[in-house]
Amino acid sequence: MSTRRTQCIWLLPGLLAAIGAASPAGAQPQPAATPAAATPEALADARRAYAEGTEHFNAGRFAEALAAFERAFAMRANPVVLKPIAECHERLGHVPEAIAALERYLRELPTASDHALLETRLATLRQRPARVTVTSVPEGAQITVDGEARPQRTPADVDIAPGHHRVSATLPGYRATEREVDTSPGVALSVGVALERDGAAAASATPERTPSGAIAPPPPVTGRRVSSAVWVATAVAGAAAVAGTVFGIMALSDANDYELAPTQDLLDRGQRNALLSDVGFGAALLSAGVAVVVYFADRGRSEAVAPAAASAARLQLTGTGLRVTF
Repeated sequence: MSTRRTQCIWLLPGLLAAIGAASPAGAQPQPAATPAAATPEALADARRAYAEGTEHFNAGRFAEALAAFERAFAMRANPVVLKPIAECHERLGHVPEAIAALERYLRELPTASDHALLETRLATLRQRPARVTVTSVPEGAQITVDGEARPQRTPADVDIAPGHHRVSATLPGYRATEREVDTSPGVALSVGVALERDGAAAASATPERTPSGAIAPPPPVTGRRVSSAVWVATAVAGAAAVAGTVFGIMALSDANDYELAPTQDLLDRGQRNALLSDVGFGAALLSAGVAVVVYFADRGRSEAVAPAAASAARLQLTGTGLRVTF
């Protein structure tokens, strides 16, 4: 059973011989765990259960095989059955149960021919690492086991040898948090840690306070921003351009109507609309020029001075043109 080359060692004849030797007709003594006598019915049931377990095992149905082998062992406590029980436990990932079954087999049959081989296998099972799932809040912490940094970051699964260990999680800006765990061979375990912010990091992020205890104002912003005068002039330029376009379209319409049916009213209205269109486009150009001039004038001012100047800027449309006052 120590290797998995074949599964013929679990064939029925070997156990039948062992069970037959344990019967009253056998000449060899049995271990203390074996009943002194067994009825023919019990022996038959044990043989059937073992045969059922062998069939399941050879088909890869290890859970069903385990149940059948354990039932056979309960009917006839022959130590030989402990080997297939251990094999089923190992195939199912029940490492501690497999270790217990092999230990009992070696204890009850100390002179077995495969004793040395099973001792080696037992030592290997005892060193099977445990799969430990490490999580943290917040996530992304570096995992360290017994002072040795692992490549994984939370959440992650880490293989740890059986025994007592110190598992810690570290994350910049947080205190390293450590947990002590005891791992068993092949047994899954979960470790969760809640990280707390580091005091020094929290202090560096706290706003400075004045001697009186009040929070100091933030440092002045030295960036630049466009003053409101620029936005006003730009808006006026846009509105004037729209007005000029509208009156221009109306003037063209009046000119077309005048060509079809010339009247003095159409002539006057067309000239008036043309004049208003010219005034609108002129105001648009003037406002755009003012916006450009104010923008470049404000570039050399700091943000602390610009708002005061911008808030006092006014744009007025007079009969002779556009006037800007500050």
